[in-house]
Amino acid sequence: MYPQLILDLDAIGCATQTLAQRLLSCGIELVGVTKAVDGEPAVGRAMLEAGCAGLADSRLPALVRLAAHALAPLTLLRAPQPHEVVTAALIADRVLLCDPAAAAELGRHAPGLPVELLLTVDLGDRREGVLPAQAGEAARRLAALPGTTLAGISVNFACLSGQLPSVALFREAEGVLAAVAEAAAIDTPLLSLGGSCCLQCLDGFEPRFRTEIRSGGGPLYGYDFVSGAALEGLERFDPVLTATVLESFFKPPAPPGAAGRDAFGHVPDTALPQEPAWHALVAVGRRDCEPQGLRPLLDGAWIAGMTSDVGVLITPHELRPGDTVDFAVDYDALVRAVTSPYVTQRYATRAAAGEPRPGVGQVPATGGEPAARPDRRPDDPIEEDM
Repeated sequence: MYPQLILDLDAIGCATQTLAQRLLSCGIELVGVTKAVDGEPAVGRAMLEAGCAGLADSRLPALVRLAAHALAPLTLLRAPQPHEVVTAALIADRVLLCDPAAAAELGRHAPGLPVELLLTVDLGDRREGVLPAQAGEAARRLAALPGTTLAGISVNFACLSGQLPSVALFREAEGVLAAVAEAAAIDTPLLSLGGSCCLQCLDGFEPRFRTEIRSGGGPLYGYDFVSGAALEGLERFDPVLTATVLESFFKPPAPPGAAGRDAFGHVPDTALPQEPAWHALVAVGRRDCEPQGLRPLLDGAWIAGMTSDVGVLITPHELRPGDTVDFAVDYDALVRAVTSPYVTQRYATRAAAGEPRPGVGQVPATGGEPAARPDRRPDDPIEEDM
C-alpha cells in the first residue's frame, strides 16, 4: 500500500558499526537516537547489534515501544511531563533534565534501582538546561534526591540557535562536568554530547571523562545535515518514499494575475515551471511528509509544491495513473513520514529480500543529489540531537 516508506536496516547497521568503532577508538561511546523513526524497534535493535551502547528518544511512548522489545538501556532525552513521570520511572534507565521537582517525582516512583540523571547544561544553543554557572548548585540539589543518581551532564548543539560544536566547547563542557562532579561527589562522571554534528568535530579532542555522543542522523543516513557532508568512512544513504501517480497532464505556465495565500494561510511555496511541462499529481502531501525534505529519484523531476493531501511533481515525460515515483527522504521529512497514519513502513534487509540492497536513495559523499526542485538547497540545517 502506498505511500510506502522503506528503510534499509543493513545500511543502518553498517553505518552504526563504523561510527561506533571509530568512537570507541577515541574512548567515546555511541548512543543511537531513534526519534526520527518514532522508536521503531527494528531500527533500535539494528543500532544495538552494531555497537551502540544504548538508545535514546525524546518521546516517552517511543521508549515504551523499545522497552516492549527488551531493548536497553534507554535514555529519555526530554524531561517527563507530570503525567509521564510514573511511566518514565519504570521505563527509562536515564533521564535528561534540570528541574529538581521533576527529578524528585522520578525518584519517588523508581521501582527498584535508582533512575540515572544527566543534568542538562546550556552552553549557548539556548534550547534546554541550566547555565554553566548554575550547574554546581543544580547538581547538589539533584544529588541529594532519593531514588535517583546523578551520573553527569548533557549538552547539545545545533538545535535551536544553530550553535556549532567545537573542541573548545567540548573542553568547556568538561570544565562544567568537573565542577558538577566535585559538587555532587560523582566518582566517574559522564559527559553526554548531543548531535550528529559532534562526530565531525573530534579531531584533537581527547576525553578527560567518560564520554558519549548521541546520534540519530549518523546511523540513519551516514551523514551530518548540519555541515552538509558525509561522515568519515561512510556514504550517504536515504530512506525511500514511494508514492502513487493520480494524474499527469501537459500544462502551460500558471497564468498571471493576483495571487493570495494558500489554504494554510501562508505565502505559497512553489516552484512552478515558466514553460509548458508535464505536471503529475502524486498521492502524498504535507500531512504525510515535509516537502522540502523530499527529492525525486526520477531524473529531471522536481516537486512544484504540496497541499495537505497531494503533491505536484514536474516530470520530464508523461506518467500514467497508477505509476509510482520514488523519493529520497531527508531527516526532517522522515520525522513526519513515520508518524503519518497514511504512510506504510517497511524495514528491509538483504537477507529478507534475497537480493542486494533495496532501492535506497544513495547520494555520493561529494554531493550529487538525486533530484531537487530548483530553489531547494539540498542540505538546509535542521534540528540536531539526532
